[in-house]
Amino acid sequence: MAAVGDFEPFSRETLENPYPFYDRMRAERPVFEAAPGVFFVTTYDLIHEVLRDTERFSSARGAAFLNFQGEAGLAPPMAPSEATRAIFARGVPPRDTLLSADPPAHTRYRSLVNRSLSPRRVAKLEPIARQVVTELIDGFIDDGRVELVGQFSMMVPLTVVAITLGVPRSDLQRYKEWSVKSVAVLAGRVSEEERIEGARASVELQRYLARNVEAARADPQDDLIGDLITAHLRGGAGDDDHRELDTPEIVSILNQLLVAGQETVNYLIASLTLLLLRNPEVLAEVQADPSLIPAMVEEGVRIESPISALGRFVVSDTELGGTALPAGSRLVALFGCANRDPKRFPQPERFDIHRENLRDHVGFGAGPHYCVGAALARMETRVAFEELFRRLRNLRLAPGNDFTHQYNFIFRALKTLHLEFDKA
Repeated sequence: MAAVGDFEPFSRETLENPYPFYDRMRAERPVFEAAPGVFFVTTYDLIHEVLRDTERFSSARGAAFLNFQGEAGLAPPMAPSEATRAIFARGVPPRDTLLSADPPAHTRYRSLVNRSLSPRRVAKLEPIARQVVTELIDGFIDDGRVELVGQFSMMVPLTVVAITLGVPRSDLQRYKEWSVKSVAVLAGRVSEEERIEGARASVELQRYLARNVEAARADPQDDLIGDLITAHLRGGAGDDDHRELDTPEIVSILNQLLVAGQETVNYLIASLTLLLLRNPEVLAEVQADPSLIPAMVEEGVRIESPISALGRFVVSDTELGGTALPAGSRLVALFGCANRDPKRFPQPERFDIHRENLRDHVGFGAGPHYCVGAALARMETRVAFEELFRRLRNLRLAPGNDFTHQYNFIFRALKTLHLEFDKA
């Protein structure tokens, strides 16, 4: 068996199929120094320790999203070029709210967003999600074939979130272009020109969201922006003052919900569809009994974690799993690795929708930063498959698939998935 050191952790080959690498890391070096000052954390228990201990392992300074430079590895986060800095200077001032904040500040923001994405709010969004899914299927059902990523899985969360944010249909195409370009630079190897284009898209999206927020202040609605506008943020320790969120804070929250919710659901629907087609006995079971779809979604999140990794900063000299960690070094919590830890999930490579511990996965994180939009992501994915199974029969792979993934360190994302089917 090849040693961990025989692998190139940032190569295309490794990222295309990281699971043999994951298995060896867990067995040989659960805390593995993949590059100078960059440590991979691989086991389920150690990743839980990292995610729950915000005093030792911080999310501040953009630690969560890693600046992926291809085979060169991970560069320090938040180091834009002079050109992109000039572009971002024209945007909405940045605020550390959810992913980029530690408790207690993170806790105060999160409590407000939890109310905005409460079970009641998610239940109200389900008819919207079902309408979006229905219209998307209408667009390709008579063709007998579909490229699932571009025509469906990407569009489901993007359109639902757009409607949730009050984006009119006339602006949906612009919103889509801004969203796709601004997200494309996250943890993917891109050129300077692409980074500049992504920065411009991010700023346009920020300004658009800010205009929507300011317009809604005059007449808040019973929606996500309305909830955030009317919410009041409690001050720090010893400060009993309550204040409204300012526009940059709301835009920061909306941007993070956009990235996390949109990308997770997009990649999950595509990966889960491929898993089903490669496991026809599971596909037949859930088609015969749609009540099993929620369990199928959980096992899909575990076995093909759409968010594969997030980072943390080491606050002070410490140790983890017997490995010394210097202050200022970076940890990379490999969710996709932890979710296949055989000590937690027996026969981890098996797609088993009847696991007793289905929800133990860390596909939505854990601890204080557990994904605030997890309930929304679960609902959107469930509705997508309910309607696909209801309206399509004999789903099968079409010619033209190469099953390659984006060259991306954070997201586990199929580039395309070509399918054929019969109309129900």
